[in-house]
Amino acid sequence: EEGSVDVFVKRPGVDTSEPRGPKVVTLGSGALFGELALLYNAPRAATVVAASNVKAFVLNAIDFKMLQVQSSQAQYAQYEGWLKEVDILKTLNHYELSRLADILESASFKGSEEIVKQGEAGDKFYILEDGTAAAFISGDDGEKQVLKYESKGSYFGEIALLTEAPRKATVRAGASGCNVVSVSKDDFSAVLGPIADILKKHADQYPQYADFLG
Repeated sequence: EEGSVDVFVKRPGVDTSEPRGPKVVTLGSGALFGELALLYNAPRAATVVAASNVKAFVLNAIDFKMLQVQSSQAQYAQYEGWLKEVDILKTLNHYELSRLADILESASFKGSEEIVKQGEAGDKFYILEDGTAAAFISGDDGEKQVLKYESKGSYFGEIALLTEAPRKATVRAGASGCNVVSVSKDDFSAVLGPIADILKKHADQYPQYADFLG
């Protein structure tokens, strides 16, 4: 209701001077926390500490379960099951995957429709849900296809968010179209911060325009 809280997540095998683990996000007024242990009847996956004077509404487990919203349950079931199989997301714990599943936005694109455009500012990170897509880079010798996304869980759009640079490529849906889920720029930083270093390493492996000339 008022104030803010810090969320800390401790990961097995990760050395840290903070016994609660590193801080992963700060939540403000209107944020929800503590629901995952009740939803899944599991131990707490994170430590939540008041960052200021806090006034909060509290529900006990029985009342919470009676008030669970059907749409929220469907969202968790729809996305979390396959998100945990995406290689880049396997380092996220149950709490982080559930938060990610809760904020994903789904979109459908027709065949050859642009999803992101080279040169534009990046405002979303995308994960392929079904169908196919391909990345194209334009240069002095015209447009070249540099990458194809053909498997569920393939991702794109992270480079512009990690570097604050304009989009390096145009990504279009394949001939039969595709469905993607996306994370906004703000949520990307808050929820996917723990894998930012991994994403940066993978970004260095992206093909360059010059590789497709000649």
